[in-house]
Amino acid sequence: MFFDKLRAGAQGTTSKIILGLIILSFALAGVGSYVTRPVVEVAAVVNGDEISAQALENAYRNERARLEAQLGPQFSQLLGDPAYVEQIRRSVLEQMVEQRLLDQKVQELKLRASDEQVRNAIRSLPEFQQDGRFSNERYQQLLARSGLSPEQLRDSVRQDLSRQMLLNALVGSSFTLETEAGWLDRLSRQQRDAEYVRLPLADFSTRAEPSDEEIEAYYQQQSQQFLRPEQVKINYVLLDAGVASVAGVAEQAVEDYYRANLAAYTRAEQRRVAHIMVNKGADAEQKIQTIAERLAAGEAFAELARTESDDVFSGADGGALEWMEQGTMDPAFDEAAFALNEVGEVSGMVESEFGLHLITLLERRPAETRALAEVRDSIVERLAREDAANAFYAQEQRLAELAFEFPDSLDIAAQELGLDVKSTDYFSTQDAPAEINDPRVLAQAFSARLREQGVNSDLIELGSNRAVVIHVTEHRPAAVRDFAEVREQARELALAAKARELATEAATQLQQAWSRGEQQGWLAQHGLAVTELNGLTRESEEEPVLLDALFAMPAPAEQPSLRSLALAGGDQLVLKLNGVTTPEDTSELLSQIREGQSGMLGQREYQSLIEALKAAGKIEYRRLSAQTDNF
Repeated sequence: MFFDKLRAGAQGTTSKIILGLIILSFALAGVGSYVTRPVVEVAAVVNGDEISAQALENAYRNERARLEAQLGPQFSQLLGDPAYVEQIRRSVLEQMVEQRLLDQKVQELKLRASDEQVRNAIRSLPEFQQDGRFSNERYQQLLARSGLSPEQLRDSVRQDLSRQMLLNALVGSSFTLETEAGWLDRLSRQQRDAEYVRLPLADFSTRAEPSDEEIEAYYQQQSQQFLRPEQVKINYVLLDAGVASVAGVAEQAVEDYYRANLAAYTRAEQRRVAHIMVNKGADAEQKIQTIAERLAAGEAFAELARTESDDVFSGADGGALEWMEQGTMDPAFDEAAFALNEVGEVSGMVESEFGLHLITLLERRPAETRALAEVRDSIVERLAREDAANAFYAQEQRLAELAFEFPDSLDIAAQELGLDVKSTDYFSTQDAPAEINDPRVLAQAFSARLREQGVNSDLIELGSNRAVVIHVTEHRPAAVRDFAEVREQARELALAAKARELATEAATQLQQAWSRGEQQGWLAQHGLAVTELNGLTRESEEEPVLLDALFAMPAPAEQPSLRSLALAGGDQLVLKLNGVTTPEDTSELLSQIREGQSGMLGQREYQSLIEALKAAGKIEYRRLSAQTDNF
């Protein structure tokens, strides 16, 4: 337990900052956030620097996607709580504000990461990884799709790395004195000898039968334990398309779909090329011409790519890029690559957005169309799903219309659509029937509008071609249950409370007797025995509450060190500490303890830095536009 806390410190906020800061911007808003255009709406202003509402919306959407992947279906239920959604958005904005404050401090201190650090960081970004390795094709394609130039990306990553330099310097200044770590080391290995007596709650339950007056008094005093939650009864009509059937899909429809979507089953021609790139500049054309002349003189393309190309990522592989299809690269580069006819042929100088290139063809795969027989099953399944979705949509629209036109009942809607009106007994938000146990349904079922106006709900879409309309028939507000209804429950609770009271009194009596040295007679009278504990450490396999209590007790002096405590099940424990043994020498864990303590100190210093920057800065939070009105 002791080391768990140290490890938690070492793996806390500070360590995560050191290890993960490079991709922080990507985690918040993705590559596209670097090219977000300025918008009128502003979410916050940090010392004069604006954080746009659009940038916040991008970051919020990415955080939602991350949480959904992490929490699964549970996240959809959490989204039904507006307060939870607001908390996520506020947390994301606060992270963006803290990031902006750090960036401003970095700029003030003139910190700057080197070109080599930037290149290594880009190669490690998960956005550009394929099969665990950096993919130059993904790199080029992602930049082209986002409209981001290599220079813009490098500047953004350099900013992240420069921010990391500031935090490394901050965390690196944290330290723990060897004497402090040594004291913690010896304390962590301390051993304690003790003995205890356990007083089982069951022994007192037989003597704790409460009277009728005591039961009713307990009911009156603890009335909050007998609350009946708000409940409703509802009628509902559930529309469920079920699983799409492939039996009704006509062969002609399959063939028509195949012909209409032939392009989807055709793999375009693919090419693998290599290139040598020269960054744009005053002497770029002269340099690329010189390389072209060396190629014409017989020098190997791959070797020149390694030594002369400014694209260091592909250059390390002789300039080779991944397989590409027409239309996926920069237009000029794409046109030149697909104009090459023979393997080994080299293009003339090509100017793209990224620089000047020489391109050679390495391999070619011809276009290929998959036969109908090969894709027939997938087409049938697709058409079946579409037919089911279309039929469901038509029924869904009609159900919504009928529920609105005849708001007093669901009978007419159910009759026309051939559906059943289902009824529930009373239920609360905690025990709703499984078929309608959905936050969207419960929000309507317990809304004041439906019960006060006596109307049908709006159509509630449940996903997966399922929808429902409900009608609240009865409502029962939260209230304390009548005593007659809960008498047996009150008796059980009163009995348990009285048993705990008797056990606590007995533990106090034993502790007093033990302090006077009269415990043997008391134990014999009650048929209890002492259990010895020798050589216990903080990592011993005992109940955590016992270990926590034992290591919090003072060492015995003139008076015995005694303590009583209640266990989770209601049993009482009277604990006597007999001896404490603390090692004199440090152990091999000293460096680990020192590192853990330094990590916790670094975490506190990081939080102190953020608080100081916020206190010294001028931060203005503004109301956002309609797309983020719930903030």
